[in-house]
Amino acid sequence: MSSSNDKVDKDTVVVYQFIQGLTAPSLSPFVLKLETYLRMAKLNYVCDYGGKVSKKGKIPWIAIDGKEIADSAFCVQYLNKRFNIDLDSHLNESQKAIAHAYIKMLEENTFWAVIVQTRAIENFPWALNEFNVPKYLKVPAKLTFRRKVTKAMWGHGIGRHSQEEIHDIGNNDLRACSSFLADKKFFMGDQPSFIDAVMFGFLGEIVYALPPDCWYARLVDNEFKNLKAYCDRMKEEYWPDWDSKLRSPKAN
Repeated sequence: MSSSNDKVDKDTVVVYQFIQGLTAPSLSPFVLKLETYLRMAKLNYVCDYGGKVSKKGKIPWIAIDGKEIADSAFCVQYLNKRFNIDLDSHLNESQKAIAHAYIKMLEENTFWAVIVQTRAIENFPWALNEFNVPKYLKVPAKLTFRRKVTKAMWGHGIGRHSQEEIHDIGNNDLRACSSFLADKKFFMGDQPSFIDAVMFGFLGEIVYALPPDCWYARLVDNEFKNLKAYCDRMKEEYWPDWDSKLRSPKAN
């Protein structure tokens, strides 16, 4: 799981992604999801932090078998088939359907209402520092990247709402996760399944990689403590090297 992709063997997955964060190994929930899946599946992988985007213009993407696979969902699909992996083999069809619905909620709704809203709209200066944007680029980033994100949020629909309304949407999503998780060890029960990689990817970003005094961080601390405990369990189980994967503040 090194940070070099030189001379990797045929069974090693190369994960292309952004620079590491100060508080999480990746600042993308989709990358954190993919890396957690790779760890759960016990697959060898290396990371390329150069920020090179896929042919679809997004991150993460992987390279293996001389192929490039873009989009975290298709990456997982390909690797499951390639290595004959099924993290959901113990789930029945009803449980798989529930997991699928929660995954789509996180990826298509919670991502925008919580992570994008908090970083790009409410705490943009913090995000610039977290993403290691040089001082001379901070003004251009505000004029270009933030405007692009705002336009994307408007196109999605979430950006047409007020901050209070968006907070309400995010609150409802996190409440649903907290209520369904309850006191279970993993999201679907006593055994881990693929949804735990997704849950940790998104909830981990909220718990560890948002400003500690932001609205959602306070919400989790005060109302949804089981989500924080869940993330701590997942981190201990699959990311014992978490701290060593963070970017050093000296790199800022």
